[in-house]
Amino acid sequence: MSGAFVRACALASALGPDLETAAERIAGAPVAPSRNTKAGGDWPYFAIPVAGDDWRKRAEAIARSVAGDLRRKAALAPAQWAALPCIVGSSSFSVGAWDNGGWGAIEPAFEFSSRLAKGFGVHGPVTAVSTTCTSGLSALDIALGLIAEGEFREVLVLGVELCNRLTVAGFAGLQLLSATAARPCDRDRDGLVLGEALAAVLVSAASAPWRIAALATGMDAASVTGPAPDGTATAKTMRAAMAVANWESAAVDLIKLQSGGGLLADLAEGRAVRELFAPVPRTISLKGALGHTLGASGPAELALLLESIARGRVPATWGFAKPDGGLGLAPSGGGAESVRRVLFNLSGFGGSVMSLALEKAG
Repeated sequence: MSGAFVRACALASALGPDLETAAERIAGAPVAPSRNTKAGGDWPYFAIPVAGDDWRKRAEAIARSVAGDLRRKAALAPAQWAALPCIVGSSSFSVGAWDNGGWGAIEPAFEFSSRLAKGFGVHGPVTAVSTTCTSGLSALDIALGLIAEGEFREVLVLGVELCNRLTVAGFAGLQLLSATAARPCDRDRDGLVLGEALAAVLVSAASAPWRIAALATGMDAASVTGPAPDGTATAKTMRAAMAVANWESAAVDLIKLQSGGGLLADLAEGRAVRELFAPVPRTISLKGALGHTLGASGPAELALLLESIARGRVPATWGFAKPDGGLGLAPSGGGAESVRRVLFNLSGFGGSVMSLALEKAG
C-alpha cells in the first residue's frame, strides 16, 4: 500500500482556465466543444479558453496560471517549493510549436519539460515520460516511487497536452474521432473528441484528504490502437490495484472509467468492469466534458474528480443519454457523501493500461 497522498491539484482545461471554474461548470449543463479547424481539420475539439496565436507564448501563459494556482494551494515554504522534483507526462510535448514555427520550434521532450518546470518555479530533478495516453499516470507512478524510497517528501507531477495538428490528424486518419460529440458509454457513441489540458498534482508523504492506495500497470498486446474486445488486460489491472490496496470489489464506491465514446474500447472496458463487479458500483466518465486529453488525461481527470467530490458532487457524464445493453454500464452523477474508495482507469495506444486506487484518509 502506498504512503503517498494528493496534497493539491490545479488544472487548465476546456472547462476553464482554473480548477475551480472547471468544477463549477461541470456541475451545470453540458457545453459543446468548439470546432477547431486549426488543430487538424473540422473536428470538434475541447480547447483551453486562453487566446493566443503564438503556440509557445500561449503555453507559457497557461503554465503560469496553473503554477500560481497550485503554489497557492500547496502552501509550501519558498525553499521547499523551489526544491521540488518535477515529473512531466505528455504524448506530444512541444509538437504544437511546429504549427506556427516549423521544425526548428520543436524542442526535445526533456528540454520542454525542463522549461516547463522552471516556469513553475521548481528547480529539482526533472523527468520526462511518454506512454501515450497514460503518460500523466506514468509520471505519477514515478513520483510514488521517489516518495516510497524516501528520496523526496513532495513531488510535482504535470500532465500536459496542448493543441497540435499532428495529433488530431493522426486520430482522424485512424477513424477514431466523432464528427459531432463525445458520448461515453452511450448507445449512439461513434468516436472520441480530443482536447487539451495542463494539470498539476502535488503528491506528498504528508497526510491529506485522499491517499493513493495503489497504482497498477498492465499491458494489452491485442492491438497497437485498442484493447482486446474481452477487456482481459483491463480487468487484470483493476484486480491488481485492488489487491495491492487490500480491497474487496464490494469496497469500491466509484469507478472513473477510461471510456471516451469509442465503440469497441468502451465495450471492452464495460466487459472488464462486469467481470469484476456484481453489482457494478457507480461509474462515471469525464471525457465528455474535458475531451480526451491524451497524456494529460490522468492528472486532469484526477484533479477535476477530487475537486468535484470535495464540493459534494460526483459529476454527471456529459454525452451519456441512452444506455447500451451490450455495454452494461450506466454512468451516473449525484451526491458524493458515500464515496470513500475510487478506482480510476486509464489506457492508451501501445497497450498501456493503468488503474489507480484512491481512498479517503482517516
